[in-house]
Amino acid sequence: MRRAILVSGSIACAAAVGAVSSTSVLAGSDRVPRGGRVVASIRIPQGSGGLAVGDGAVWAMSDSASTLLRIDPKRNIVVARIKVKPSYPCRPFPQACSEAAAGKRAVWVSHPSDNTASRIDPQTNRVVATIPVGRHPDGIAVSPGAVWVANSGGPTTGSGGPSVSRVDPAANRVVATIEVGSARACCSDFMELTVGAGSVWVGVPHLTSVVRIDPATNRVRATIRLTVQPFGFLAADKRAVWSAGAYSDSVVTRLDPRTNRPSGAFNGAAAPIGLALAFGSLWVADLDSKVIDRVNTHTARIIGRLPVGGYPVRLAVGFGSVWVRDDTGRVLRIRPQR
Repeated sequence: MRRAILVSGSIACAAAVGAVSSTSVLAGSDRVPRGGRVVASIRIPQGSGGLAVGDGAVWAMSDSASTLLRIDPKRNIVVARIKVKPSYPCRPFPQACSEAAAGKRAVWVSHPSDNTASRIDPQTNRVVATIPVGRHPDGIAVSPGAVWVANSGGPTTGSGGPSVSRVDPAANRVVATIEVGSARACCSDFMELTVGAGSVWVGVPHLTSVVRIDPATNRVRATIRLTVQPFGFLAADKRAVWSAGAYSDSVVTRLDPRTNRPSGAFNGAAAPIGLALAFGSLWVADLDSKVIDRVNTHTARIIGRLPVGGYPVRLAVGFGSVWVRDDTGRVLRIRPQR
């Protein structure tokens, strides 16, 4: 399936997998309490781009302006605008957008337009390194001692299949390239990755799989077949990995890191894209319904629903809040309801 522009409209729900139960898309939604409340709305340039929280700030990438915006969580305002490399015109999710990740003393941004990743120093708000990675880098994540980049276009050398680049932040260079799928005629589906349960997890849409990488060996530990292509984002902790179908299907699949198998699903959203695990819940950005759902991770049932409007795509967590990047030109700050 080629990369496509996501348009508004309901996406059919798929059946839940395994033992975890689920709820219908809108059944009883008027009776669902709000999962939180919006306490701030910060204006940013309209258009898409990554979102990250870390190193004392919230970071929102604006591909339309080729700018990384630094948001002060104490004042809920943009306090710095950092020029970075331009990307392709970034149409609605995901469409060659730059993604972002924040780690220890660094913020990282992928650039699918020229197969690089940038390192930004949060002390100076300047780009301090530009690192060649694989072809068409999408998702980016940080773990202790490493930065991981998902390359949907494959490595610059080798078989030409999708890959993951491991960057050494001490040296600002790629120290390993891990192939996660075979080459094909079109290999540019959006690939997201995340870190959790002692592993790196990467969604490979054309394989309809999530690939698990062991960071100790830089080897693929498991390839977990799904019933839904993982076109959305991933979220992971010690207990579970969640993979959103986005415009492929309305299912968010739950994976068990102990068995490397699907162990259930949430199908209570129309177009689930952004995911986050925080405050004892799974948070889901539902693009078509224009809501943020709060989901019980044990029962996969909606326990809170917050209408936000706009074009909610990416989620991040920090400073006691869930942050939403709305591609109509806002970053929303949500305080969870107790």
